[in-house]
Amino acid sequence: MIELDIEFREPVEWIKDIVKTHSASIKIRDIRMGRNGAMDLLEIFLPEGKMENFSHEMESRTKTAGNNFAIVDTSHATAIVDAHECSICSTILNWDLFLTAAYSNDSGNIRMNLLVPDEATINGFTDRLESDGIKFEILRKRALSKKNDITARQEYVVRTAFELGFFEYPKKINLEGLSTRLNVSYVTLAEILRRAEKNIISSYFKGKER
Repeated sequence: MIELDIEFREPVEWIKDIVKTHSASIKIRDIRMGRNGAMDLLEIFLPEGKMENFSHEMESRTKTAGNNFAIVDTSHATAIVDAHECSICSTILNWDLFLTAAYSNDSGNIRMNLLVPDEATINGFTDRLESDGIKFEILRKRALSKKNDITARQEYVVRTAFELGFFEYPKKINLEGLSTRLNVSYVTLAEILRRAEKNIISSYFKGKER
């Protein structure tokens, strides 16, 4: 089993627009084959107080029916969207790939963490992406091992915290705000960050000793 980190460059126009115009972050929770093709389960995070009336914009930008958009709170919503025109989603569904994490960054790119059975599957998958003209970059590829310094979930949390300015001084977002964005409890988030930071620092010093 191989863990593949891959970044797609502005693959979905409406996601890019929402990220840039609303300072949003978007997580793809799942990709499924529906009756009319691929469908995505999304989580959408906006700055506090901007979620009101956002469902109307989602409906205008996507083929999302009103009952498939649910506001969780003033900064967090979930949505099921029609993704049958998304070449990436269709390609993932046609190969033996398992999505473990997917999220947008500030530029509207989408980074995905996938579990893949073997190199042949990766080669077939990336060849198909290239033939479809999809722009992507493989960021990391490694065999799954208990020796991994940081888990996929820890990496996702730390990267999100970094991109939102949690580690800057002064902070652009505090732990409570980050907790809301990630839909993780305050206590759980603090523990994930603590363990991830410990693993990253430990890995750094082990590298210095080699």
